[in-house]
Amino acid sequence: MSHFPFHSSESPSWFARHTPKHTGMNFDHDVVIVGGGPSGLATAAELAHHGIASVLIEPRTSVAHDRPRAKTTSIRTMEHFRRWGIAHAIRDRAEIKPAWSQRVVFCDNANGSIITEFDHAFGLSAEPLDFAAETSQQIPQPVVEDVLREHLLDTGLVDFRLGCRVIAIIEHDEFVHVTVEGSNAAEEALTARFVIGCDGGWSPTRESIGASLSGTSAPHANLNVVFTAPRLRPAVGDAVHYWAVGAATPGALGPLDHAGRWWASLAAAGDITDPAQVKRLIADLVGLPETDFDAEIHSMDAWTPRMLLADRFASQRVFLVGESAHLNPPFGGHGFNTCVGDAVNIGWKLAAVIAGWGGRGLLESYEHERRHIAQETIESAATNLRASGLAIARTPGALQETKAEEFYSLGLVLGYSYAQSPVVATGPTDADRDVRHYRPSFVPGARLPHRWMDPNRSLYDLLGKGYSLLIPHGDESAAVSSLVQECRRRSIPLSLVPVTPAATGAPGQFVLVRPDQHIAWVGRDPTEIDLRVVSGHLNTTAKPVTDRPAGRA
Repeated sequence: MSHFPFHSSESPSWFARHTPKHTGMNFDHDVVIVGGGPSGLATAAELAHHGIASVLIEPRTSVAHDRPRAKTTSIRTMEHFRRWGIAHAIRDRAEIKPAWSQRVVFCDNANGSIITEFDHAFGLSAEPLDFAAETSQQIPQPVVEDVLREHLLDTGLVDFRLGCRVIAIIEHDEFVHVTVEGSNAAEEALTARFVIGCDGGWSPTRESIGASLSGTSAPHANLNVVFTAPRLRPAVGDAVHYWAVGAATPGALGPLDHAGRWWASLAAAGDITDPAQVKRLIADLVGLPETDFDAEIHSMDAWTPRMLLADRFASQRVFLVGESAHLNPPFGGHGFNTCVGDAVNIGWKLAAVIAGWGGRGLLESYEHERRHIAQETIESAATNLRASGLAIARTPGALQETKAEEFYSLGLVLGYSYAQSPVVATGPTDADRDVRHYRPSFVPGARLPHRWMDPNRSLYDLLGKGYSLLIPHGDESAAVSSLVQECRRRSIPLSLVPVTPAATGAPGQFVLVRPDQHIAWVGRDPTEIDLRVVSGHLNTTAKPVTDRPAGRA
């Protein structure tokens, strides 16, 4: 593999021409990230992956482990973690290994009769998968946040402002003014080239760009519980989820570790605040008399399933990532993982612009590429929510028919595409794509089909941090040399990756891969690649920025 770290001033990007350099006169920081949950941490990680520093502002000084929230880290998110070099750390810290169980069990209760089950759920596998560089991982969200915080500290590229919150954002033509309030109520003014709003459903950042959420919410709030039950050993066997549909208040539960920490979710029980009553409901899920159920309740959180999408994801210099842009129920395990996908998409594009080789078209493509993914995810989660209602089916056939999409969704997790994006070469779309089934595709916009080069080395491991050109038979022809020279002239980082024809989809075919492992172009003559398109210097629609003050949080 060859790497060409090009640096040239012959063809500066639009932002390089129009944004002042680091004189301290107009902005202090390249990127300020508002919110340090999974979305903010992932955005900082993607920026750091490309050598870009950021300031991360987060009110929490520590991660609360009694409120695990997400528990499924998908195959695609684990592939991104592999890019950042933290996949092994995630595996090491996860106590529920894929080899232990990949089952989801539907039962009357956890000590009763099994109605049906789903094996290899959520992309879990004890063995490597041919079509992916990683398998999914069951791990509580707080543990993921811990690993990400530690990783970002190791990079030395993130200025953590913990215990602080953003109280105002004003966007100008050349920078964004951010007012931060510290734990002592003192205010600090920051100026940044760009701001990323990772501040959740009540996002002040979203308000600052005049965006709003629309959609629907479920009529009833559910109740999430974290509890300790050291002696709990369900008679239906080991599983990552137990869905107790025969209980008076149906719900699901599962282990957080092997030391007796569990989570439970109780349907339509969000108004219950009495721990003793909650303990009785969980005992019913487990299938034990309350007097025989030894458990300690650690936390109770009411939550309402919401299906909401922002009417815009960005202004010129402010971008919404994760739940500030979209909210969906957790059914299917997509919420946290979709947030990471957002972070990767905007992260590498911002890095390209800041480095000088990316044009503003890259940033404009963020909403074009990610909004429809969020919409598809919301629709799938809503389908799963309807199938998880109070009148949930209790026969094996009906459960297999209505719930399969929740546990088998590789078409959504791996098959999403950026086809028709303004920064992807024109090509067909995958019309036969569906939520459940993943079909590898070499259509521009699709995730590069995966291959193992040897038992421990993925094709993805050979890709560079910029663009990568897969070259069949290592054929560095005159056309390849011409592309290299043009990339050098435009300062676009390019890696040449010699591979077998199978890795390019067809003999004699070349594949240009983006930093996020999605295909930008496919063809037989690399000189046909329009670098203006893939680097965001063509087809831009930017409008002038006006000052937009945010309300106080």
